[in-house]
Amino acid sequence: MSKELFEWRQRVLDSISPSFCAAKWLNSTIHLGHGYTHSCHLPIPHPIDKETIKVNPSALHNTAHKKTQRKRMLAGERPRECEYCWKIEDIGRKNISDRVYKSIIYNDNDIKNIANAPFDKDINPRTLEISFDRTCNLACSYCNAGYSTTWAQDIIKNGPYQKLKSDGAGAYQHSGDWAEPYGKFNHGNPYVKAFFEWWPDLSKELKEIRITGGEAVVSHQFWNFIEVVKKTHSPDLRFSVNTNLIGKRSNLDKLIDFTYEDNYKEFFLFTSCEAVGKHAEYIRDGLIYSEWRDNLEYFLTKSKAGAATIMMTITSLSLFSITDFLNDMALLKEKFTPYKPAVDLNILRWPSFMSPLVFPDNIKKYCRDKLYLWYNENKTNNLFSKGELAQVQRLIDYIDIVDKPHRRTTEDKTKLQHDFKSFYSQYDIRRNKDINVFPKMLTDWLDTIYIDKSIHDTQLNIGRMADYDL
Repeated sequence: MSKELFEWRQRVLDSISPSFCAAKWLNSTIHLGHGYTHSCHLPIPHPIDKETIKVNPSALHNTAHKKTQRKRMLAGERPRECEYCWKIEDIGRKNISDRVYKSIIYNDNDIKNIANAPFDKDINPRTLEISFDRTCNLACSYCNAGYSTTWAQDIIKNGPYQKLKSDGAGAYQHSGDWAEPYGKFNHGNPYVKAFFEWWPDLSKELKEIRITGGEAVVSHQFWNFIEVVKKTHSPDLRFSVNTNLIGKRSNLDKLIDFTYEDNYKEFFLFTSCEAVGKHAEYIRDGLIYSEWRDNLEYFLTKSKAGAATIMMTITSLSLFSITDFLNDMALLKEKFTPYKPAVDLNILRWPSFMSPLVFPDNIKKYCRDKLYLWYNENKTNNLFSKGELAQVQRLIDYIDIVDKPHRRTTEDKTKLQHDFKSFYSQYDIRRNKDINVFPKMLTDWLDTIYIDKSIHDTQLNIGRMADYDL
């Protein structure tokens, strides 16, 4: 499959330019709660002009910034914000970056048409991901208060994380108020208003809309949008939802009922996990692994969903039980057909001190060898698609070859390793957790890293809990 995808990249994308990616035109992620967007989830979001969307709602997607990056791509330049893909391609070994996965889903003629159009032409995306707000009932370790109200409660109650030195520190030193300027109900939010104005035109060409968060099913605005979709006849539309599958079963039942609506083409579920048991529960604070798995199986059994995808965020800690997780998903694949659920491996780059690359060589080798053994044992069992296996191979090569999580990381690895220990030392106190749930080789390594022990005595401040009704 990697060979086929590589040849497709050369034939379709690289024939336009060696840096062309259709996602810059046909895909969009829009954070309506605070008015930011990016062409996919990988580049850092940038602000949407509040005045432009008053006269042109499609400027929620067609920002001046994106048009500049489109122009650069057509000229064969590599936008810096797309460094994740360049880093994967520069590994060599015909590795497939996300610009292929995010482009091959579109028709070849559509790709040629946008390449031949003026770079500044307004384009309605074919695939769209939106979040209405940051309301979330989990506080995953690699997330932050800008994307989770539960994370915000931590910062409000306990204060900022202290004595972090690397470029990821800032995310853990604010309560994320900037992400909720219009409140959790989005009163007077111009971005939400523009989206609903755009929807009648947008829905004519849209092939997939994916609602994320925060946590979609605990967002008040999400259920309002569901009612709008019920009144929209979109026979070609795939409706997708990101949900952590933790919380009220009544919300899950409402979502299952929605999958039986007949005014859109099909429903896809997206959920997230990448480790098992206590490892998963440590990484994703608030998650109960058995509940998550039971709810996933319940949804697959009861719903009319066409597919389910497990989004795996590959942090350093997830590597210790990632193969156990893949084996667990194989059991569900056997029960519900091989590609339901599917797995999608996304290598974390930010914050860089949580990257798989932060580990010393002996731990990286241990994790890499486990993955390599799993890959060889599963590459012919027909449970995992060629695309899924290619992503596992990409992760193996990433651990093996790449040195730094992203180009903007100027710190040496010792600073990242310091922050790894400093962060998780504070995380354990705040969340009543214990990193000793991971193998002893991890804690043996952590014992060699010096951090200022005073953070244990000074960083927990008495504060108030934020009042959110989830």
